[in-house]
Amino acid sequence: MKPLFLALLLATTPALAATPFEPMDLYRLSMVTDPQVSPDGGKVIFNRATFDLATDSRQGETWLATVTGKTVDKRLLIPAAARASGADWSPDGSRIAYVAPVLGKPQLWVMDVAAGIGTPITTGKIAPRAFRWSPDGKSLAFVARVDAAPVKLAGMPDKPEGATWAPAPKIIDSFRYRFDGTGYGTAGADHLFVVAASGGTVRQLTQGDSDQISGGFDWTPDSQALVYSTRLRPGNERLPVESDLYRIAVTGGTPERVSRIDGVEDDPQVSPDGRLIAFSGGPTATKFYNQTDLWVMPAGGGAARKLTAALDRPIIAAKWAKDGKGLYAFYNDAGLTRVALVPLDGGKPRVVVNQIGGTRLYLPSSGGNWAEGGGTFAYTTVEADRPAALGIQRGGKEIARIDFNADWRAGKQIGKLERVTWTSSKDGKPIEGWVQYPPDFSPDRKYPIALEIHGGPNTDYGPYFSITHQIYAAAGYIVLFANPRGSIGYGEAFANAIDKAYPGDDHDDLMSGVDEMLKRPYIDARNQFIGGGSGGGVLTTNAIARTDRFRAAAALRPVTDWTVQGLTSDIVATTLANWVPGTPWDNHADYWRRSTLSMVGAVKTPTILIDGEADWRTPITQSEAYYQALKWRGIDTRMVRMPEAGHGMGRPSQWLTSIVAVTDWYARYLVK
Repeated sequence: MKPLFLALLLATTPALAATPFEPMDLYRLSMVTDPQVSPDGGKVIFNRATFDLATDSRQGETWLATVTGKTVDKRLLIPAAARASGADWSPDGSRIAYVAPVLGKPQLWVMDVAAGIGTPITTGKIAPRAFRWSPDGKSLAFVARVDAAPVKLAGMPDKPEGATWAPAPKIIDSFRYRFDGTGYGTAGADHLFVVAASGGTVRQLTQGDSDQISGGFDWTPDSQALVYSTRLRPGNERLPVESDLYRIAVTGGTPERVSRIDGVEDDPQVSPDGRLIAFSGGPTATKFYNQTDLWVMPAGGGAARKLTAALDRPIIAAKWAKDGKGLYAFYNDAGLTRVALVPLDGGKPRVVVNQIGGTRLYLPSSGGNWAEGGGTFAYTTVEADRPAALGIQRGGKEIARIDFNADWRAGKQIGKLERVTWTSSKDGKPIEGWVQYPPDFSPDRKYPIALEIHGGPNTDYGPYFSITHQIYAAAGYIVLFANPRGSIGYGEAFANAIDKAYPGDDHDDLMSGVDEMLKRPYIDARNQFIGGGSGGGVLTTNAIARTDRFRAAAALRPVTDWTVQGLTSDIVATTLANWVPGTPWDNHADYWRRSTLSMVGAVKTPTILIDGEADWRTPITQSEAYYQALKWRGIDTRMVRMPEAGHGMGRPSQWLTSIVAVTDWYARYLVK
């Protein structure tokens, strides 16, 4: 029985009404990323990402969780104002290292966790961006760029001091010269460095005028050498996938090449006894998708052995188990990511963390983060109604969860998320998808349906919370999103079912999903909409040329011309070697046949195009051409351009613009 005063309070206090998701909620949310477990398994550091309304930027705080039995206490360790990132434990668990600015330049810091005070251990012109502790805890290795003087034209006079001249020209002589997210390349090279954990002189280990490190690196157990991935073969810029492993002494000297596969050897991990090197990658091929596997080879060189042949799933990352008898492999699996222990003896992998949540937030892509130490696993959790929390697992069971969004969620009305499956009308292939329902869903009403297609195309969607689908659902749409052929996590053959045929049969997979949803009485067949970004933009512009069933369409950062894409993007080698056979000048007919710009004459669907003006992955010129073609033909169309935004759609407000622009466009064509 409730006390009288509490009963009266409950009777007289109206319940707070839950409200649907709204765009401003992005600035009220936070998300856990990048957990790192201390070596003894007793503590976890992790990042809490937030979105600042005043600066329209993503910010991060570093938190410390202490695990005691089945309880976890948390406290803020490094505030957002410090702009710290990449925190990781020292081998003895007493310190953490991280990157944070000093006088505006990123530098490497070390903090005694008990004292809670960080000290920069590097200064100067170089900016560390990736690091690893040495096993003895005495040193840190890191990657940084060494700038070089820009190319100067002979005979060109120098700008006088204080003069106002036009910006200097960009003089380009490399095959890859601009990169999505960072823009045009600058003169210089990436190198590997070492510095004492107490600070002091920074030693540059690698030498050369070109990039000397391109992937991950690891220490040998004796702390006397580093193994790293690099692209040094002649002509490597014109190879879509090619890297090798090298070893270099901590004192410097000439690096020694230790792997010789024609393909990718990346993210090296040296075994605890130093006898083996594990890496992710695989042999090169001209098929559309080259699945990343886990391999192991002798540390002194020799033949590599594939450990994940029976798994048939793409490996994202791996870490040696402490006993050296296997590796923890992080991999994609049917819309989710998991961690399995892969034994060296060829035995069956055993799942140790069953579900890890994605942390993209803009869209429901799989991925996320995990770490292990002392038998404790920490990971980002799978959440359908809020961003990822921190999960902590011991003995195969989750013992704690840190959720920063619980209070926010209590005041929100979020629709249910449902897994659905169907078979493709093309050939009966099973296809998996998810349905996000509006927050006020009733089976007695009729709702418009919005098909939303993922990009890649070799990526995936999963059962995750995303602001895009929440805004669509709050606007009254039932949202269908799926993994058609070409998606990863369903085996290499499924991912390569679009090999030299993209866009193609994936269209049938998606239309079959819409048809399956139309069997439900609450779907309004008069109001079907379609949209997607990147590869989803490809399939959107392909679909509206093949069917008039959709009331309106939204193509975000699409590829509409494979010749332009193949010669102006930052992934030219991948396009020319893997995605379209031959070159545009030798195989123009096939390039044009697959380009949705060639099909634009059949389009009748009102279409909005949304792009970042600094997108070098799928350059905006392709949307411009498609927009002008639709305008010329008298088709209703609109173009939304995001200044300074890359392929990821820029800053938080630009995320929201790219979503709200779609719901606004769809609303214009809704049949009431």
